[in-house]
Amino acid sequence: RLPGMKICFICGEYPPGLHGGIGTMTQILGRSLASQGHDVRVIGVYPADYQAPEFEVDRGVRIWRLRDSTYPGGWITTRVRLYRKVADWVRGGHVDVVEVPDYHGWAAGWKKLAAPVIVRLHGSLTYFAAELHQPVDKVGYWLERASLRRADYVCSVSRYTSKMTEQLFNVAFDSAPILYNPVELVPDLPRVPRAQNRVVFSGTLTGKKGVVSLIQAWTTVVKARPDAELHIFGKDARADNGQSMQAVLSSLLNGARASVHFHGHVSRQKLLDVYQTSGVAVFPSRAEAFAIAPLEAMASGCPTIYSQRGSGPELLEHGRQGLLVDPDDPEQIAEAILRVQTNILFAQEMGEAGRARVRECFSIDRLTAQNLAFYSRCANDFRLRQQRSN
Repeated sequence: RLPGMKICFICGEYPPGLHGGIGTMTQILGRSLASQGHDVRVIGVYPADYQAPEFEVDRGVRIWRLRDSTYPGGWITTRVRLYRKVADWVRGGHVDVVEVPDYHGWAAGWKKLAAPVIVRLHGSLTYFAAELHQPVDKVGYWLERASLRRADYVCSVSRYTSKMTEQLFNVAFDSAPILYNPVELVPDLPRVPRAQNRVVFSGTLTGKKGVVSLIQAWTTVVKARPDAELHIFGKDARADNGQSMQAVLSSLLNGARASVHFHGHVSRQKLLDVYQTSGVAVFPSRAEAFAIAPLEAMASGCPTIYSQRGSGPELLEHGRQGLLVDPDDPEQIAEAILRVQTNILFAQEMGEAGRARVRECFSIDRLTAQNLAFYSRCANDFRLRQQRSN
């Protein structure tokens, strides 16, 4: 085992408040590293009303939450505060490596530190805008490009995201390792009966997650299977017209509204419980880097339908470990759901193969070791570079 390392993550969405994949991944990896005796600290900028304390300890992970300024231009001051805090820690010998997500370009403008800065490609604002064919925010693009160029080392959560980021920012990552997002394996329990008619979706209610296509597909599913239920977990968001997305989705259901249940944002443990008893989980995302939600469903043995776009083919083999669908084709989504619901043996075999896939390739134990080896290589290489330059 590698000697204890001191790792600092920059993360502005560490749970328990509303969070996305970066927050989930940071918590899963951070807890695992801390449990092995490594010093893990997390610091980030949070909205003033984020529902979590300014400092706490989560299973050995220390978290500092800086509150964002509400004054015009205050975001610049907040970024400076973040940098100074991290720089103080590095000067004091409290940090061996600093990891920053590409999203929002937090390392833009940072001066050189006595510890390496690693940028992990989770999918930037620019990346998602390009994937969804939307205009790119110019300030966001500049910050993200500057942060990438500032990085001493880069890694990515998928091959697809690495390749697309290189193209979008016109940069070359020399052999940037692919470190897939890890998931915690659900303990092997006695076979829990699955509600074959229960379909589950989790994710923020946005067009990016493909939830509109899922709702359009649902009317077809209910016609064929009147007993089918769709359970939607995730925070509400705004549609393009400013209306609640949940309200927009409800208006599209017509006679199928009674079969759809909106549960809002829930804890990860609650979701894992749902995955263990549901007939199929559906994530028809239009843009992802390397999604954790389908991995967690697969880890629970739940037959999983995911997107054929982006990194989807890296996550599972279509027809064996799950199904991949076109997120803009509601009929294809409906066909995939009905295929799982009407073939119990196929559903069982696919669920078991998906679980095995996660255990072999994406388990937290395997990926903690890979991440630690990468951090150690970065720290040693950085030290040698400094020695040569002095």
